[in-house]
Amino acid sequence: MKAPSYTSRRALLNRFVCLGFCAPIPVLTLLRPAAADTPAAGLPPADLSEPEARQVVAVVDGDTLRLDRGEVLRLAGIEAAKRSLAADPAMAALEAEGRDSLAQLVGAGTITLRYDRMRRDRYGRLLAQAFNAAGLWLQAAQVESGAVRIHGDGANRCGLRDLLALEATARNRGLGIWRNRAFAVRDAGDPGLKRLAGSFQIVAGRVVAAALVKDSGYINFGADRRTDLTLVLKRPVLQVMKAEADPTMIDLPSLGGRRIRCRGWLDLHDGPSIEISHPEQIEILE
Repeated sequence: MKAPSYTSRRALLNRFVCLGFCAPIPVLTLLRPAAADTPAAGLPPADLSEPEARQVVAVVDGDTLRLDRGEVLRLAGIEAAKRSLAADPAMAALEAEGRDSLAQLVGAGTITLRYDRMRRDRYGRLLAQAFNAAGLWLQAAQVESGAVRIHGDGANRCGLRDLLALEATARNRGLGIWRNRAFAVRDAGDPGLKRLAGSFQIVAGRVVAAALVKDSGYINFGADRRTDLTLVLKRPVLQVMKAEADPTMIDLPSLGGRRIRCRGWLDLHDGPSIEISHPEQIEILE
């Protein structure tokens, strides 16, 4: 997980007025049935590595497994409820639900790993898409049940769009973590967003203006940079969008007036901001 940054990622905007681990539990022997016609039971994302079989020793939480050879696996692209996010009984209960859900999916303990571009995080944990003995995609099944939310990164993007669609369905149904206010989708116009600086949030709202300024892009949800949310897109992510011919994001000005949903670490300089590192952080809603 990316560490919170309290330093500004919005310095250029000053020139413009409007632009923990918990105790692991033993692996259970129950298998969750796979529904053949659901995305969770479908084919794995494209462009992943060849399969690698590994043995699960214990389930740490809803997105983390202890493997053989003394290694730890962090399921890429997702984030489960953890008591470190909010010290209350409800969060502890959601953490336990996510852990139990993953334990049921893992079953007897043999899983298959397939890697994207980055195979380890900065803590030395393995990062991979994982599949149980029945071929069920663990990330998709956890998202579908509401046990986790999408928390991707620029290096491991395979499958994120599919997972986002599953997440929206689980959220609309109020499953799992989506019952807890800590995971609520925030209103981009909420003046209280600045109090959430330093945390990972999902935010939705209508774009007031969007523009390219030199090598960076800015998406604004209000006319006052001192209070309103701004998304900052630096040159690397703009290059990715251009290379992939993303029709919704290359022409930033076309986003004006449209409703979008975004996610990332909230920073604070004047008003709140989120730096966009990969296209999947932004979903065009209308």
